[in-house]
Amino acid sequence: MSGAEREKVTTPSVLEIRLLGPFRITVDGRAVEARRWSRRKPKLLVKLLALQPHQQLHREQAMELLWPDSDLEAAGNNLHKAIHMARHALEPELQPAADSHFILTQGQQIVLHAPKRLWVDVEAFEQAATEALTGEDREAYEAALALYGGDLLAEDIYEDWAARRREQLRGAYQELLIRLARLYEARGRYQQSIKRFKELVACDPSNEEAHRRLMRLHAVLGNRRQALRQYKECCDALREEQDAGPERATVELHGQIVAGLIRPLPGAKERAPQPGAAINSLAILPFVNASSDPASEYLSDGITEGIINGLSQLPQLRVMARSTVFRYKGLDVDPQEVGLKLGVRAVLTGRVLHRGDTLNIQMELVDVSDGSQLWGEQYGRRASDIFEVQEEIAEEITGKLRLRLSGEERGRLTKRHTESAEAYRLYLKGVYFWNKRTLEGVERSIGYFRRAIEADSRYALAYTGLSNSYAKLGDVGLTAIPPKEAFSKARAAAASALEIDDSLAEAHTSLAHVHMHGYEWRSAGREFRRAIELNPNYATAHHWHSYYLIMFGRADEALAEIARALELDPLSLPINTDFGELLYFARLYDRAAEQCRKTLEMDAYFYQAHLVLARVYGLKGRFEESLAESFRAAELSGDSTEALASLGHTLASSGKKKEARDMLTRLGELSQSIYVSPYDVALIHLGLGER
Repeated sequence: MSGAEREKVTTPSVLEIRLLGPFRITVDGRAVEARRWSRRKPKLLVKLLALQPHQQLHREQAMELLWPDSDLEAAGNNLHKAIHMARHALEPELQPAADSHFILTQGQQIVLHAPKRLWVDVEAFEQAATEALTGEDREAYEAALALYGGDLLAEDIYEDWAARRREQLRGAYQELLIRLARLYEARGRYQQSIKRFKELVACDPSNEEAHRRLMRLHAVLGNRRQALRQYKECCDALREEQDAGPERATVELHGQIVAGLIRPLPGAKERAPQPGAAINSLAILPFVNASSDPASEYLSDGITEGIINGLSQLPQLRVMARSTVFRYKGLDVDPQEVGLKLGVRAVLTGRVLHRGDTLNIQMELVDVSDGSQLWGEQYGRRASDIFEVQEEIAEEITGKLRLRLSGEERGRLTKRHTESAEAYRLYLKGVYFWNKRTLEGVERSIGYFRRAIEADSRYALAYTGLSNSYAKLGDVGLTAIPPKEAFSKARAAAASALEIDDSLAEAHTSLAHVHMHGYEWRSAGREFRRAIELNPNYATAHHWHSYYLIMFGRADEALAEIARALELDPLSLPINTDFGELLYFARLYDRAAEQCRKTLEMDAYFYQAHLVLARVYGLKGRFEESLAESFRAAELSGDSTEALASLGHTLASSGKKKEARDMLTRLGELSQSIYVSPYDVALIHLGLGER
């Protein structure tokens, strides 16, 4: 649907502006793309207006601030052009003679406005901070801090008119941090206190009081090494920022820690685990590709995933799934903070340097309870020795986690699925492209999996990857070939994998998925049960099994299964979204909507969550909101047939029958070049009442 057609359906009414951290604007929930700002000044004008009281500014003030070196006539012409360009950036379909909904001129005043709601994060943060600082409500502090996405207009650091406000906002943020950290400390919530003091040090490295607080907190939690490390960080920061040494109070505290005069608190709830206690949960963060060649990315990703898959087969160890930990890829994060967020006891990090035939891997295992290092190692090998390296790493980790393994479990941990380094390399590339979940990525993954099988015809995991790739092509969303053909190839590949190795939980799950699409319910149930028996930590098995259960009306069991999948893979966008869909199937509509909104807080661009939310709103009769979500899903998906069908159904259900028939026409046009499911067509006819 074109922008003009969409304009007939709805008028832009909600404007949200974020100036803290990366600059972002959304109109009715849709992001204004960066490419719409062809010039810098129109964007600066919107930022300037958003920061003003009541979002309005006199023309002469705007000219003076934005064009201080221009004469009055030139500045006036520039302002006129900037207003015009800013209006069209926010409303690209705005007609030349039409009035803007968002930028108004009233006499000599320029006003930023929205018909229904104008929200600016700076105002929201200042109000929330003021309210929080008047009391001791920790939730109020957390809510205020969540609004601070970073320094004000960090990309416009040289704009003088923003400098003072930036410092004021940063000061309020730091005051919130230190007050909240003290509140947590006073209530014995030591890890939360440490987290907030660390954030304070990150934005104000020379804040000596914050460093002292961290030193004392680490000491009373029994982590003397970390306390001393904090003192060194303090000294380094002071030397770099102020060319000065630490205050006397800091030096004295350091001496007390060295002398062992600060005893760990006997009642501290978050002190380090007792020696000898096994650590039963682990997150393995994506290993960093330290090579200068981006083409080596598949190797660091593959080594990470290989360790995850190996350790997840141990029933006594809960390992965070790939899709959760890979949301941290490329981010500079604190392993201890990530571990606390994910609810695990230990976090493994690593770096992979691949040059020619040389492979260097650096590892560190961190105890989340106190941030201490449980283990660190560096491996230098030939690239062809990758199997031996992964086995050594897995055995070292289980030893440091103090896990007692049976002979069968140890064998499962060190099992090799191929002896061919070339086949393994090709398999890793297939997995790398498969995980992109795009049509192009999945098609490329099929090529690599096939080449891996050519290199080793007994490589069961490569057959499993091939099965999943074909199933993805045939499933809802990617419509490259008819589902019947795609699932036939997926079935053959899964069967080949199990013929080679019947102990692969992944292959049993893939075959169960194929059986479901073939309505072979008994076989699907048997394969799911076998997969979960072999690997109870395999999130995908629990995820897909939940759909099997809901199809038999076993809603309580289905929700329990997907809750288990979410426990293993809490940041997975598909699992979070499908949890909402299962709640929708179970007719728990309010909970379904809440779950979808929670998913969209994680990623507002995940179109499947918008799709499910549109269906929920539609069933509750909230057609305006359902339409908005349907449009958003279609836009974000690139007009996928699934999203267009959902939009057509919503349009029909809300009485917009002509627009719904336009969607039928669009699907008909698409069917000339790609596969369009009859279900998509039927869904729109159902909304039209043409049963």
